[in-house]
Amino acid sequence: MTIDPQATTAGEWEGTHRPVVVAVDGSERNRSAVLWAAHEAAVEGAGMVLVTALHERVVHRPHADEHERAVAALTMLDRVRSEVRHLVDEQSVDTRAVPGAPVEVLLDRAADARLVVVGKRGLSGFARALVGSTSIALAGRSPVPVAVVPDDWDPAAHEGRPVVLGVDPFKHEHRPAHLAFRRARRLGVPVLAVHGWEAPAVLSWDADVITGALTEHGREAAARFEEIVASWRDRFPDVELRPTTVHRHPATAVLEAAEDAQLVVLGRHDPGLLGGFTVGSVARAVLHYSETPVITVPVGDPPA
Repeated sequence: MTIDPQATTAGEWEGTHRPVVVAVDGSERNRSAVLWAAHEAAVEGAGMVLVTALHERVVHRPHADEHERAVAALTMLDRVRSEVRHLVDEQSVDTRAVPGAPVEVLLDRAADARLVVVGKRGLSGFARALVGSTSIALAGRSPVPVAVVPDDWDPAAHEGRPVVLGVDPFKHEHRPAHLAFRRARRLGVPVLAVHGWEAPAVLSWDADVITGALTEHGREAAARFEEIVASWRDRFPDVELRPTTVHRHPATAVLEAAEDAQLVVLGRHDPGLLGGFTVGSVARAVLHYSETPVITVPVGDPPA
């Protein structure tokens, strides 16, 4: 399903009755992602869908094996559903054991979801996540936001900490910012807007030319960043905004800020596009190394 930016506003996924979809593999490592997703569904009053992928395998008795695996998967999903009943009503939790590759199964479910949640690591196809390619592929192709939750993440231990928003002043996007501010307001915490920048390449050996180019780039970036900060401060006056500019690679700047945060929000452009947080550069680095949950938000034209 394609999201029409003219038909839906920023935060469109959160403002619907769509469920939170979470990839489940039954491993202990996967518990953090499941509990994080359950808490999200409870707070938003949304349904929850527990999904696992049944990989196709070549066996002597394919039909019997497929049945056995499906039964085992559904039994595992029922157990997981019972484990989150202290957070969400079991009647609002659906379970799906679907044949196919994990990425394709999740992308199919994402079409009708408000958010897809995956763990960072684990034991199965879903579970290898960033060690393999599942989460990167999902974050790069999903039509809705994707949350990647680290192993052993304890939300209670991070209550009151800010939401980090990565900002590219030269390609600022509405949707990630709106999601970050809306969640910060819901949680009663600040937004830490982070702009990390490095010196642009200058094709000159002249020191004065290089210095002038760097100075001009820094001034322009700072001016644009200030405009962005001011606009969001006006839109969400009830949310404390802490703008931060550092002369470091954007990924490093975001990761440093994330060390004392409860969530990181990044925009996700299509692979190959220059600027912003593409899955091939900044977002990929943050997803790999962050020890804080990260939400990547697909972006497009800003809503009118």
